[in-house]
Amino acid sequence: MAAILSSTILGVALTATALLTPPASANDATVEIGVGGLHMVYNSAIAVVSEDLFVSTDEIRVAYRFRNITNAPVTVTVAFPLPALDGREYQDAGVELADPNSENFVNFELTINGKPVIPSVYSRVSALGVDRTEIIRAAGLPLNPVSYDLFDALRNLPPETIEELRRLGLIMVEQWGTLPSWTLETAFYWEMTFPVGQDVIVEHRYQPVVGYGFFGDFQFDDPFYLDRYCMDAGFINATRGMMGTDPDFPMLDERRIQYLLTPAANWASPIGTFHLTIDKGSESAMVSFCGTGVTKTAPTVFELTETNFHPTRELYILIVDPINE
Repeated sequence: MAAILSSTILGVALTATALLTPPASANDATVEIGVGGLHMVYNSAIAVVSEDLFVSTDEIRVAYRFRNITNAPVTVTVAFPLPALDGREYQDAGVELADPNSENFVNFELTINGKPVIPSVYSRVSALGVDRTEIIRAAGLPLNPVSYDLFDALRNLPPETIEELRRLGLIMVEQWGTLPSWTLETAFYWEMTFPVGQDVIVEHRYQPVVGYGFFGDFQFDDPFYLDRYCMDAGFINATRGMMGTDPDFPMLDERRIQYLLTPAANWASPIGTFHLTIDKGSESAMVSFCGTGVTKTAPTVFELTETNFHPTRELYILIVDPINE
């Protein structure tokens, strides 16, 4: 596993007994909020001493240890962005949301030095590169393009509103219905002070957006899957063996998780110690993602540790399992 965590690429297939060789989530960053919305900015005053990241389909937990490396207290706005949700990507795929009718649709929780903090939520809708948040609000539609209530809301729009949204690139009108084609960006943000001489522990937990569908043998040759999940020969051979002998439906259940690692590059230095734990859930499942130095520590759990970690790519996790397992 590697392109995410280093320059070496080595695919990983993890089964119930051996190491044979995705739709959500992100690292903290300092931000500014101005014209055009929320922007990640470089911060030279605060270092990330460590990050401990746990990922499963049920929960993502992350704990950071921050350190002020200046001689004075520093107050900044910190943000945790989620991967963007593109309505076009989910038209033919399923998705699981913790709280589909809320701006905090992942049930994001935050503590600073063990004390709960309620963050603000930043939401931005765009289509064709243009901010259309207020257009969607004015139409009475949920901002989330994969909201469970969206399709009923679209069906109830008057024809003139449908035509305007179509003209702006926000929807597609097809024979079988009206479909969203906008993208939602979401970030949680808060102001905090980093004192001198005292490390600050920031922790989050939330339920990721999990994309799901069917995994077929045609995906073994798909450049998108090969690159995004670092699928290697070991993973491909083992997964092919799980598909059974039914020629009419050679499929597996598929779940996909994304976590944004690159916002951490906005801090003063690389992450001193980065520890990643991935739990694939079922012992019968297999998982593929990019990384190096992976160790199996439990029947479903795999871990790796990097020092002076400078993320250059996001984390994408693919989990496949026999259907109806």
